[in-house]
Amino acid sequence: MSRKGHSSPGLFGEIYHYDEHGKRTGKSVPGFFGSYTNYDEHGNRTGHSSPGIFGGYTHYDKNGRNTGHSSPGIFGGYTHYDSNHKHTGHSSPGMFGRYNHSSSDGCYIATCVYGSYDCPEVWTLRRFRDNTLKNNIFGRVFIKIYYAMSPKLVKLFGNASWFKTFWKNQLDKMVSNLKSKGVADTQYNDR
Repeated sequence: MSRKGHSSPGLFGEIYHYDEHGKRTGKSVPGFFGSYTNYDEHGNRTGHSSPGIFGGYTHYDKNGRNTGHSSPGIFGGYTHYDSNHKHTGHSSPGMFGRYNHSSSDGCYIATCVYGSYDCPEVWTLRRFRDNTLKNNIFGRVFIKIYYAMSPKLVKLFGNASWFKTFWKNQLDKMVSNLKSKGVADTQYNDR
């Protein structure tokens, strides 16, 4: 499921997930006892979601590690949390079984530039954030400043081509440098 975008039901019970630009990012296929097996846009298995005792779902990666849960809301929506119980967003029901998704933390520059929170470039940046920046005081300060400033910048300038071009050039260089140092660009779940 994309952090922003929507999910729509298919003809045979599957649920297709799309990012905020309408690009398909994966699907969830129903299994036994209300569970779903989740796949990325290339058909690779990424994990599964199991129904909870009191409603909602617990989400697991392909290795069976808990990645978070979704709790049912009052009006048929879901509130999403990561494995540390941090609120990450919510989904609200739309027409014809569709769910609209939104992130709790706004659209950041990298997501704005690359069009999705779940793409190889953003996976590389998220790995760098979690495995390097979070491990020292200067990195944690940078993260706090970035999270405070970038949603505001995206809201003001995110639709301007000069903004995306400028930041794409900067981020492409950074991603290339990180990849040359061994930071992977494969699918990633935040820690």
